[in-house]
Amino acid sequence: MRKGILALIVVAAFIAGAAAGFGGGYYKYVAAPRKQAVEMAKKQQEEMNKMVRHGTITAVEPDKLTLKVEKGGGDIGQTITLATNEFTSIQVGMNFVDKPGQKADLTKWFKAGDTIDALVKDGQALALHREPRPGDEGQQGQVSALLGGQPSSNNGQAAQTQGPKK
Repeated sequence: MRKGILALIVVAAFIAGAAAGFGGGYYKYVAAPRKQAVEMAKKQQEEMNKMVRHGTITAVEPDKLTLKVEKGGGDIGQTITLATNEFTSIQVGMNFVDKPGQKADLTKWFKAGDTIDALVKDGQALALHREPRPGDEGQQGQVSALLGGQPSSNNGQAAQTQGPKK
C-alpha cells in the first residue's frame, strides 16, 4: 500500500513540475513577448499620430512647402513650413513618384491648394501624399523607375503574359 501511495505522489509531483515548466515557458516565450509587442505598438501608434498632418498647401518651393494644418499633431489651425531632403518619399495616389536618394522638385508634384497628408518629424517631411488630380495619369507611370525598370505607361495594371487557360 505504501509503495502505491509513494508512486502516486512521485507521478503527481512529476505532472505538477511539467505543468509549471510548461506554464512558465509559455509565459516567458509567448505571453510576455506578446504583451511587450502590444505595448510597443501602442507607443509607436501614439508617436505616429503626433507626426501625421493633413492640410492644404499654401505655398510650394522646390525643396519646401507651406501647409495650413487641418488635422493631426498639435498644429491644427496653424501654418507650418516643411523642408524635404533626398530621403523624403513622395506619393501621388498609390504610386511613389520620386527616386530614392534623389531630392525631388516639389513644384513638379504639388501646387498651392492641394490637400495633402504629411509625415513630419522636427519640421522635416518624411513622407508626402496627395490624391491624383485629373490628368495625372501620364505621370503615374514613372514609379517603375524605383525598381530600376523603365517608366511604364500602364498605370499600375499588370500586363497579361499568359495565354488562355485550357
